[in-house]
Amino acid sequence: MSTPQITDTTAPAPARLVSSPFFFAHERRGDQLSALGLAARERLRTVGARAWELLYFHLEARTGPEAASAGFGPAEREQALAAGLLVDADATATEDMFRWEEHRWSRAAYLLYSQQDLPYVEPVGRGEKLTALSDFRRGQIAGFQSAQGYPERFRIDPVHEIALPTPDEPITYSLDSMLGRRSVRKFADEPVTAETLGAVLYHATANVRMAEESKASGDPYFLLNSFYTWLHVYVVVQGVEGVPRGVYQYDAVRNTLLATGGEPADEEVAATIQGQNWIGGGGVSLFVTVQWDRYQWLYRHSRAYLNLLIQMGEFAQEVLQAAYQLGLAGWLTPAIAESRAASLLGLDAVASDADAMYYLKLGYTK
Repeated sequence: MSTPQITDTTAPAPARLVSSPFFFAHERRGDQLSALGLAARERLRTVGARAWELLYFHLEARTGPEAASAGFGPAEREQALAAGLLVDADATATEDMFRWEEHRWSRAAYLLYSQQDLPYVEPVGRGEKLTALSDFRRGQIAGFQSAQGYPERFRIDPVHEIALPTPDEPITYSLDSMLGRRSVRKFADEPVTAETLGAVLYHATANVRMAEESKASGDPYFLLNSFYTWLHVYVVVQGVEGVPRGVYQYDAVRNTLLATGGEPADEEVAATIQGQNWIGGGGVSLFVTVQWDRYQWLYRHSRAYLNLLIQMGEFAQEVLQAAYQLGLAGWLTPAIAESRAASLLGLDAVASDADAMYYLKLGYTK
């Protein structure tokens, strides 16, 4: 009988540690969680200032001697490793964790880890009269304004401006057009008329104009009118009668296209949506773009990102309903590489804090 071999199961300390890509922090209110989604399945009520310094230092993979030189002792690193704040930078599991960032899936992560149990700021459920709630809301807005003014919606300095035909009457949606709607991945080369494009964009942005008109009254209370406060629509014209091919910012109030000067090929457009090459043909590519400072000024809670994704879906529905009613077909996808889209649209030159986050193709069925 052989003598059993005793194996040392103590794992060596990782040579390098890095901040966990699964660490998601939230604003803490009362007894709410402040951090979740950690690899070690910990749920933290508070995160101390020292932990934040350690996390920031380890945004790049660091060795023990490097951490010691920066003033972080072995015990601190071990505690952070056990809590899941730091992870082994060279482990296979860590490589898998970083797929969120490498493949630009951050939006899915933010949605998954959005905190849902935060209390409302407003005194709901207390039987407050409408006048009392209005006074409360005015006070909130006044507080926001005292700290920082409401950001203006940015507007490019256009190479030239093209006025689109504005429809004379409001659109009436038929049930047949809505029920008969189908997603399309093959678009005809036939160009769309400028009248049709103008009508689609104008009808889809009706709520934008409603909100802007209410704010123009000067009463700060109407800053709460939040219809697409963040929205910018960029149009890549691929085939529209009377409109040169190119990249345009759409002015929803004036129903005009503001030319950026860019003239990308279809291959360049496809590169912004993971190389999906079905976007050719006539019609337009629309990029639904978010102006973050304008949105964040009003939405100040951990659910804000989830709300934004819902609003993007609502606006896409506005576009599709108008497009199908006017005889067009469409397809949409959130699979946008933000940096590539920013370069194609020229966002970096006009806004330091804006991202294209949704894509729609509109045209005739092939």
